[in-house]
Amino acid sequence: MNTFEIIGRCHAHPPPADWREQLAARLGSRPRRIGIWAELALYGALECLADAGEEVLPKNAKLLVASHKGPLAATQAVLEQEREGLPMPLTFLQTQPSQMLAVLAAHLGWSGDACFIAARHPHAVLRLAAAQSGAQGVLLGWVDEDGDGSSVWLRLRPCVREEGGFTLAGPEEIISRGVTQLRITPGELLVR
Repeated sequence: MNTFEIIGRCHAHPPPADWREQLAARLGSRPRRIGIWAELALYGALECLADAGEEVLPKNAKLLVASHKGPLAATQAVLEQEREGLPMPLTFLQTQPSQMLAVLAAHLGWSGDACFIAARHPHAVLRLAAAQSGAQGVLLGWVDEDGDGSSVWLRLRPCVREEGGFTLAGPEEIISRGVTQLRITPGELLVR
């Protein structure tokens, strides 16, 4: 059993209509040579860190990003380019989840242990995050391009002091502003 404080969150599901302008304003310019999936990840991660009151991700924190389908637009673009010949190198690179992790690391002022996982079930991702988390916690995101896009993030830090009063919760409830702690067990998610 692992109990975490939720010190920051971003629930851009879908993101606001002007999310790309907000990202450019935060960075000082529009990010270049990254696909929409990496942009969505960067937007959500920066919003989550700002909500946590952190300018950079602490050195020993983990970074974990999950997705149902990964960089879908880039993958579709590569398949279309492949029909006409070889795909463009930059488009091909955008299909690789590791490229998104590198973009995040650069903009979060961080180097450390990062991981991408293709997953459908948030509970499984949370269990993995809990198992890998150290003293500095984890920055955990779910990013998808489907529809209007989605960038949902939690900044979790291990609880120093655990108290009672936890109730059973679903994945959507953990994003709620009223939830301050999350307990992850093999079979269930509990919130306080």
